[in-house]
Amino acid sequence: MKIKLVLLFVMVLVFSCKNDPQTGPVEIYYGENVCERCKMIISEKDFAAQYQLSVGEAVNFDDLGCMFHYMAEVHKDGISAIYVMDYGSKTWIDGKNAHYVWVQSIATPMGHGVIALGNEGEAREFADKENGKYLGGLSEATKWVMKK
Repeated sequence: MKIKLVLLFVMVLVFSCKNDPQTGPVEIYYGENVCERCKMIISEKDFAAQYQLSVGEAVNFDDLGCMFHYMAEVHKDGISAIYVMDYGSKTWIDGKNAHYVWVQSIATPMGHGVIALGNEGEAREFADKENGKYLGGLSEATKWVMKK
């Protein structure tokens, strides 16, 4: 009887540890990982971005502009999550709900000058303070970068 209980316990553990897709951003190793679009090493946390495909693969970028271009050119569908670095707090935020700002004086790795903020009021205020442009949400920011 004791052996049956141990076997049952082991089976429960094995089946409960199945390979579920990761939630949240996958860790980026700054100075090692490479941007999927421009192939440069991702070295600046402030401008990092990542999206995850529905198959569980994470796609990393060194500049929001690289991510916008790659999404539009390569992965138009099948993106399950988008994560961008909040310029103010330096933490990951949901890229689908972020607010994007273009500021000419901010030197992003590939020169797109786009940053993300989690709060619309902060984004608008930052754009005004830095003589930038409030781009709006993900769709509007992507369209704006693609036209540039």
